[in-house]
Amino acid sequence: MEITPTRKQLQNALALYVKPDSAQGIQLFVVDLITYILAITLVLASSLWYLQLIGGILAGIKMANLTTLAHDASHNSLTRSRLLNKYIAIVSFAPGLFNYALWLYDHHVLHHHKTNEEHPDSYVPLSKQEYDSLTAWKKFKYRMYRVPTIWIFGIYYIVERWSQVKFFPRSYMPERVRREAWRHFIFLLIYITSYLSLLVLAPLYSQTSTVAALMYGFVVPFYVYQTLYAFTVFVQHNNVRVPWFKGKRPRDGDGQQAYISVQLVFPAWFSWLVHHVYDHAAHHVHPAIPLYELPAAQRKLNEMLGARAVTSKFSFRWLYSTMRRCKLYDYDNHRWTDFNLSL
Repeated sequence: MEITPTRKQLQNALALYVKPDSAQGIQLFVVDLITYILAITLVLASSLWYLQLIGGILAGIKMANLTTLAHDASHNSLTRSRLLNKYIAIVSFAPGLFNYALWLYDHHVLHHHKTNEEHPDSYVPLSKQEYDSLTAWKKFKYRMYRVPTIWIFGIYYIVERWSQVKFFPRSYMPERVRREAWRHFIFLLIYITSYLSLLVLAPLYSQTSTVAALMYGFVVPFYVYQTLYAFTVFVQHNNVRVPWFKGKRPRDGDGQQAYISVQLVFPAWFSWLVHHVYDHAAHHVHPAIPLYELPAAQRKLNEMLGARAVTSKFSFRWLYSTMRRCKLYDYDNHRWTDFNLSL
C-alpha cells in the first residue's frame, strides 16, 4: 500500500532548498528592472510602430518577471534581508500596479492558507447549481472567462481580480489591511501619475506621439502583463486532477498542498526565463524556497510523490483541453465537468 507523505514530511525533505542568496536575488531584480526600462525606452525612442509594439510586449513580459521576484521577496525568500526583500517587492509590484499590502493579505492570508477552498480567489469554479442560479449576464461572463483562448485571460484578471483585490482597499477587507494598503495605494497613484505624465509629454522629447506612447508604453504592457499573470494562476490550480473544496478542505497532515498545485513543465531554458514560476507545487509545500532553487525542489517533490505528483507538459493542445474540460466543478464527487456535466 502506497503511503501518502504528510506536509511535515514533505517540508522537512524540501527544507534543504531553503537557501536565499542575496547576490543572486539582487542580480535578478536589477536585470529585470533594467530590461523593463530599456523596453519602455524602445517605445519612446522609436518612431516605427512595430518596434514600439515589440517594446510594449517586452515591457509586459518583464512586468510579469518582476512580479515573480516580488512574489518571492514577499515570502522573504529572494534575498537574506527582510528589509531588502520588502523594498524589492514594493518596487517590483509598481509597474503592474499591485498594492504590496493587499498582495500580502490576498496571497499569504487567503491563497496559501485556504488553497482551492471556498473564498474569493482566482478562477474559483462554480458548481452546476451555482451556475444555474446566476443571472443571464453573470452566466455570460462566467462562460466568457472560461472560453479556451489566450486573449480572455487579461480581461478576466483586470476586471475580476486586479481591480477588485490588488489595487486599492475595499470596505470588506480587515481594518489593519486597509490602513496599510491606503499608504501603498498613494504610492501607486504617485507612480502612475508620474509615469503617465512622462508618456503624455513624449512629443516634447521624442518622435513618439502621445497616443503611441500611451498605447505601447502603458496599454500594451499592462494587458500583456495581466494576461500572463492570469494564465499563470489559471494553470497552477486548474487541472482535471486537481480538487477544489467547499468550506475547509480536509487537513489530514495537510500533505494535500502537494496535490492541489500543478507543475506545468516547460523546456529548461523557458523555465529559467520565467523564473521557474511553473514549478508551483514545490512552492506551495514550502513557500520559503527561493525561485532559483525551485527546479531541484520540484524534482525532489515529484520523486517523493511518485504517480500522485500533478504534472502536465505544456502545449497549446493541453491548454485548450484543460480550458474546455475545466468549466464547472462537482464538489460532491470531486470532479471537473463542462457545462453539460461531462468530463
